[in-house]
Amino acid sequence: MKPPPEDNARFAFVLAAIVSAVAMFGFTSIVVKQPWKKRVAAIEASLPEASIVVATEDPVDAGEADAAEAGDAAVDAPPPVATAVPPGPFNVILVTIDTLRADLGFMGYPRPITPNMDELAKKSAVFERTYTTASYTMKALSALLTGRYASEAYRDFNHYTLFPKDNVFLAERLKDGGVHTMAFHCHRYFGMRAGMEQGFDVWDMSAMPPNMVDADPRPTSKLVTDSAMRVLGKVEHVEGKPFFAWLHYFDPHSPYVGHEGAPAFAGLPTTAEKGARDVYDAEVWYTDVHLGRLFDWIATQSWASTTALVVTADHGEAFGEKGFFRHNKELWEPIVRVPLLLYIPGGPATRISIKRSHVDLVPTILELMHVPATEPALRGKSLLADLRGGALEERDVLLDMPEGQMNEHRRALITGPTPGMKLVERNTKIELYDLATDEAEKEDLSRDEAKLAPIRTKFDAAFGALESRKPIR
Repeated sequence: MKPPPEDNARFAFVLAAIVSAVAMFGFTSIVVKQPWKKRVAAIEASLPEASIVVATEDPVDAGEADAAEAGDAAVDAPPPVATAVPPGPFNVILVTIDTLRADLGFMGYPRPITPNMDELAKKSAVFERTYTTASYTMKALSALLTGRYASEAYRDFNHYTLFPKDNVFLAERLKDGGVHTMAFHCHRYFGMRAGMEQGFDVWDMSAMPPNMVDADPRPTSKLVTDSAMRVLGKVEHVEGKPFFAWLHYFDPHSPYVGHEGAPAFAGLPTTAEKGARDVYDAEVWYTDVHLGRLFDWIATQSWASTTALVVTADHGEAFGEKGFFRHNKELWEPIVRVPLLLYIPGGPATRISIKRSHVDLVPTILELMHVPATEPALRGKSLLADLRGGALEERDVLLDMPEGQMNEHRRALITGPTPGMKLVERNTKIELYDLATDEAEKEDLSRDEAKLAPIRTKFDAAFGALESRKPIR
């Protein structure tokens, strides 16, 4: 498969027609039962009874499957262009891509692996130094979707973490605000009634390959895009109410597989990354092809001019940095820095170099959709303030990965002027890195008490302010 041809009007959402009819609608959902093993009774009993899972309306042919306030201050970096942010409200489509590194084409990566995201970046606010909160999917997504840290979530201890109804997810806040909510998934974890479906009117698992296993090599990006276009193409899902849609793509996750039509990649900056990185890049390219299909299709819809796009990743991936491969275990830069694009029709195309966090996404989406932020309190701040010009506010970044069945306890604080000093706690061991001079995190400065002491004080205060909870075992 070859990438779709470039189209200068690809993202010209501002030319699309204004949303048409405002008639109210109703729909019927079909609950799909999945044969997963019995889970922790205390969690399962607390899950909402009315979680909605939509079965595929056009059966998929398997043969087609290809916090703390410390450190807040203005910085001297040049501010973004002071372009007015349109008032909205907007519909929002959130795209999360599993295991996607931050070093993509629009961030300077030399390989042409993301031409469609690169085109979107030209029209978007690009947040150049965005951090997830964990390198483990379930813990990272729980923070991204609650606006609070993973250790603050009600959860169990299992590898496939379950989140009971005591948590308040973004979709619940939006639904309470009159928003129609939809999600599109392709991995079996999301069919386990894991709790993230709370608040969604439509929970579509039709992109999941039949009899899927954990290390399933079958590509799914095409199926995710197909399922989203099928549902979003129906008037009852996109008219009468504002809508929120979440799409989670999975192909860049291991095992990496090649794709017909992918460019012949060569010339990586370091030889240590060759081999696995080559195939990984083909996976990213393939995902981008089907993101391009999605972007092109959105531009043709009547609601395009009132719909914002957020594109990011749950976490990154390591290819030998600090001797580490893949993700899940540590909080090193290649696996916690993620891409972030925010496209707002009529909004500024700019670049924000200051460090920001995934906990900022819930307040950002709430502001875009004009839905108030109710209790429980959110840990981040809306990113729209960064687009309105003026001095940018430095904020500390917390990385919070509580212990689970497949990972040890990890926490980190990044503080000070961007890129900042990074204190990493690995169980009881403390490490300290100056990211301004040591992006590769090779020189541990923790023995320098003069440097360590004030940052350790900030670290203790920031994590001490969280409402941490023990998991249910």
